[in-house]
Amino acid sequence: MPEPTPLPSLTLNHPVPVPADAAVYTGISTDHYPWTEVTADLAVRQSQEFSGVFDAWQGPRWARFVWTRGALLGGFTRAGQGLSWAAATQGLPRASVSLTELSPSLSDLLWSTRAAQARALPGAWPDPRAALERERFHGLLISGPHCSFWSSGRVLGGALPLVGATCQVYSQNTEANRDALLAFWQELLGRIHRAVNLDATWRQVTIRLAEQHPCLDPFAQDVHLGEGILSVDDEVTVDEFRPALVAALEATLARLGQRLIDLPVTDLRDRPEWMAAGLEAR
Repeated sequence: MPEPTPLPSLTLNHPVPVPADAAVYTGISTDHYPWTEVTADLAVRQSQEFSGVFDAWQGPRWARFVWTRGALLGGFTRAGQGLSWAAATQGLPRASVSLTELSPSLSDLLWSTRAAQARALPGAWPDPRAALERERFHGLLISGPHCSFWSSGRVLGGALPLVGATCQVYSQNTEANRDALLAFWQELLGRIHRAVNLDATWRQVTIRLAEQHPCLDPFAQDVHLGEGILSVDDEVTVDEFRPALVAALEATLARLGQRLIDLPVTDLRDRPEWMAAGLEAR
C-alpha cells in the first residue's frame, strides 16, 4: 500500500462548532463506516444538492469539507489550509466522522471564514451585541462550544453565548483583508455607476449619513466617490468604511428607485466579499 499522504501537524485548534441539532450522524468510526461508504453516500447527497459540513478527526488531527447546493466548496484543516478529499481519507485512516446539514447561507459563511483570525470582543455577553448589530457584523461568534452565524448584524443560526461569557469573532472584515474588500467595493460601485449615475445622489445621502458614519463626511473626503471611482483614506479602518458604504449604497439606490438585484452585478454575488459586505442575501 502507498504511504498515507501526510496531514499538517495539528496539535492546536479545532474546527468551529456547528449546530448539533442539524446533525445527520455524529462520531461514527470509519472502522465501522468505511471511507468507501462515506464517499459513496456523500456523492449521492451531492447529487441531491446537499448543503452542509463533513468533519473527520483522528486524535489531534482533523479535516472539514463544506458543500453548498450540491457544490463542494472544498476542504480545509487548521488555519484554513486547503486539503483534498484523498489527503483526508489517507491521512485519517481510522477517523471519527460527522455530517451536519446546514442552510446554504450558513455553509457559505462557514467556508468564507475558514482562514479568518480570531478577534476577542471586549466585555461579556450580551454587552457586545449592540456593536455587532450596529456594524452589521458578518461572520462567526464563538464562545466555548457555542457558535452563532451572523450576516448584516443579524443572527442566521447557531447558539448564542451564555450570559456573562467572553466571546471571539471570526470574520473576513479585518484589516488583513482590507485590500480585497476595497477592490470588491470599487468594482461594485464602478459597475453600478456605469448603469445609473450615482454621484449627485451619493453626495446628498452621505451628508445625511455623516453624523452616524463620520468617514462619509463629503467635505473631509475620507471616503469619496466620484465618477464611479471609490477612494478610501488609509486612516479609515475596515470597521468604519464597511458599514458606511453599505448604508450609503442602500440609501442612494433607494432614492434613485433602483434595486441592487436589477443592476449588472449578478456575478459579484458569488464572491465571498458580497456576503462579507453585508449586502442583501443571495
